[in-house]
Amino acid sequence: MDKINMNKKSGRIFYFDEIRVLAIFLVILFHVSQYFARASVKYTFFWSFTSSLKALGYVGVPLFFMISGALLLNREYGNIMDFYKKRISRIAIPFAFWIIFIVYVLVTFFNKPLTFSGICHMVIFDGFVWFFWTILGLYLFMPVINSFIKEYSFKGAEIFLFFWILTMILSTLGKYPIDHVELRYFSGYLGYVVLGWYLRNKEFKLSNKSILLGSVVMFLIPTAMYIFLILNTITLSYERYYLTIFPVFQSAGIFLFLKFIDDLSEIDRESLFSKIHNFIKESKIGKAILSISICSYGMYLTHYFFIRPFNILDKTFHFFSRNPFKWMPLIILIAFLGSWALIWGMSKIPILKRFSGV
Repeated sequence: MDKINMNKKSGRIFYFDEIRVLAIFLVILFHVSQYFARASVKYTFFWSFTSSLKALGYVGVPLFFMISGALLLNREYGNIMDFYKKRISRIAIPFAFWIIFIVYVLVTFFNKPLTFSGICHMVIFDGFVWFFWTILGLYLFMPVINSFIKEYSFKGAEIFLFFWILTMILSTLGKYPIDHVELRYFSGYLGYVVLGWYLRNKEFKLSNKSILLGSVVMFLIPTAMYIFLILNTITLSYERYYLTIFPVFQSAGIFLFLKFIDDLSEIDRESLFSKIHNFIKESKIGKAILSISICSYGMYLTHYFFIRPFNILDKTFHFFSRNPFKWMPLIILIAFLGSWALIWGMSKIPILKRFSGV
């Protein structure tokens, strides 16, 4: 079988939709398992199980950043202010809508007094909103890195990614040995954006088997390493985790694997992977994947509404955390389907569509 052309660009790219669906599922998995891990006694089997799931759930956010890079880099933006207006309004309007909704619910139904400083703290620092501020920062810098990629293409991206990965390694070790060489200009979430564009467009001169095996290894080894750290209580905050080498290879492995399967399904329709993938793509499952992908940003903003009631009840009755094997799948399913149904429903109502995030 010939090597797959990893540079397909025409039409809607199905594996992008698959990545978005997987990303929002992993985000929900993380937020549910995080609560169960905190509610479990350390070093018990339940704690080990729920803590290990966190290592999988962490990968969702980098995948969103990679998709942004794959779609938005090496393009003609035209008027830069039009780019900002279009991109920022798409994320800011739904974000503002849900923040206002949260404040209204807290004040009206829970009689919770909220000061101006308290609202500002919630809008800027609360856990579920950090993604908005991060993607906003990436959008603001996108025209700059877009010009860089257009000018220097793969060579420029490879140089950038080399220094980015170096900073990630140093960050993993917890130090920068040469303080006056400011490598941190290459660090941060921007690297995931460049990596997404690079992996989408780079044609690797490897056999199909090597690409498939390599993508699996890239995901499994760092995942196993991070699970080992978690189980030995060497934990990292979510900000610190994203600036380590673990999610770089985890997200790259997932991205390459789904890209490979999607490309393979177009080249060799008789292979087992192709048959399974094409069945999914051409069936109602494929339509559902497309719908969830389109709703994924709104689902990110709203899924916690479906998780939070269980957390509140459990703090009082300790009912759910006693058996994560029974309740975690149910809560994940409710949060996933509930947020999808909510955003999908809003997208069908003209007056609410703009606030849905679709």
